[in-house]
This record gives sequence, C-alpha cells and structure tokens, in this order.
Amino acid sequence: MLEVLGPLAPDLLPGVLASTEDGWLLLADAGERAREHPIDWRTLLHEYAALQQASAAHVDALLAAGAYDNRPAAVVERAQALTRYLPAELAAELEARLPRVAEQMDRLAASRLPLTVDHGDLHDGNVFAAALRVRIIDWGDSAVAHPFFTLSVAEPGEISAALEAWEGHASRDELAEEANVVAELRYLVRALNWEHTAALGETEHLVDRIRLFLSGAR
Repeated sequence: MLEVLGPLAPDLLPGVLASTEDGWLLLADAGERAREHPIDWRTLLHEYAALQQASAAHVDALLAAGAYDNRPAAVVERAQALTRYLPAELAAELEARLPRVAEQMDRLAASRLPLTVDHGDLHDGNVFAAALRVRIIDWGDSAVAHPFFTLSVAEPGEISAALEAWEGHASRDELAEEANVVAELRYLVRALNWEHTAALGETEHLVDRIRLFLSGAR
C-alpha cells in the first residue's frame, strides 16, 4: 500500500526503511502520538484530502496492493456476507436493513467526489508528529471507497474541516448530504473492517458494531 501512496505524499506517509516479501515493514521514527501531543487536525485533514485526490487515479493499484473494496457497488454484497458471523436475530435485522443501505450506496455512487483511498482507521492513535511534520501510520485497514468513509471514525469537530477540504469538488449541500449518509452508516463501515478477524473466529468487535449500526447510533 505504501508503495502506491508514498510517492503521492511523501511527507504525510511514514518513511519505509526496509521491507520483507511477506509484508513486514521497518518504519522511520514518526515522532510522538497525537493522542498525547495534540496536532492541528484541520491542517492534517486538508493534507489527507489532497492525498485522497491524488490517489483517485490509482484505484486499481490500491486494490491490487490489498486495499479492501468498499466501493458503493461492493458494500451491500460485503454487508450481506457479514450475516454469516452474526446471531440469527441480528442477521435477520441486518438483512432487513440492506435495501436502505443499497439506496444510500446509490447516492454515494452518484457523488461528484472520486473513489479513492480511505485509511480506514484515521484517529489520534495513528497520527504522529515530529519537528512540525505530521505523518499517518498503520494503513492496514485501508480501502478504496467514497472519500468520506474516512469520517466513520471522525470526531464531530473534524467533519467540518473534512468538508472544507473538498469544497470546489461539489456544492456544500452535496458534501454535507454525503457526510450524513456516511454518519448513518458509520458502524456498518466499521464492521466491514472487522470482517477479516471474524473469519478467524473473533466476532465480538464485528457483532458490537452491527448492533450499534442497527440501533441507529452515530
């Protein structure tokens, strides 16, 4: 993944010192974690949006590198596949919700914004800073998706900065509408990221997020 993204934003991605054929990486020191050393999230989200905009031309390479496929056409199918890991009652509730999810995916498929990379876990535990340089690490959950899928883990105060970073690509009303779609789906998006662990028998996190999704939590 970093081989594709690194050249597009070398100052935002971690420096790779060495790698192995089976995927292990040795990364350069990225500094202090933003959770303990707060950063300017507005600036970061603008830089991240610039990376997303540059990455839109590299969707096929990202998928080939192992990014999850969260494009609108794939989300309903992936959500349907989650039912195999759920208790029967919860699986039935999710099945009943899928037509609504399909409508929402149709809305995002019509977006003026490009499909691009979604980090998948962009929070203050995966952002580090050193010498005034901020870097995003841990791209293991990254996907190809609508760019606002990143907002599935955003704090409320970060959403306006993310929308601001995409102004000019669509109207403010369109951006807000698409952000609201993702807000409604945020726990389903989070559940998709736990499918790989559920396949290994660890279903707790996936089940919790599906419960939150079905409850209407945001």
